[in-house]
Amino acid sequence: MNQKTLYRVLELLCVAALIAFIVALFLTRSGGTDKDLGDVSAPTISQLPDGMEALSNAEAAKTFGLDLDKVESLAAFEDPDIMDVSELLLVKLNDEKDMPACREAVEKHIADQKNLYKSYAPEQYALLSDSVLETRGNLLFYATAQNADALYDAFRNAL
Repeated sequence: MNQKTLYRVLELLCVAALIAFIVALFLTRSGGTDKDLGDVSAPTISQLPDGMEALSNAEAAKTFGLDLDKVESLAAFEDPDIMDVSELLLVKLNDEKDMPACREAVEKHIADQKNLYKSYAPEQYALLSDSVLETRGNLLFYATAQNADALYDAFRNAL
């Protein structure tokens, strides 16, 4: 292969790599949504286990350590049985820059719950260990439940 052909092949490979990189950036964009949280949460809430009860915004803020001034809207549910750690929290923040503090508050809640249940409720501790906590732009999803992955799939599909 002569030098001119080699440079042409390298040039094409570089262009192809650049195009692949740009496509990957667009596909992995993690922005939030402009949709109303009610529209996004409805499919998820429909898959909640029986017995889960809605929390008021004030109860959710206290439970999860949230700053309501930074929250545009939220939906929170928990099992009323204190021996069941099942919970669902969906939060849409006013500003994406507040997400690290919101996520940290929920992580602290999970850690506190793990410490509480670790020594005497191993099945509940296992649920907490398998909980799903994901953020996407200005949205936070948290679920601890037998079907946490299915709840997250419903949430993600609603976006």
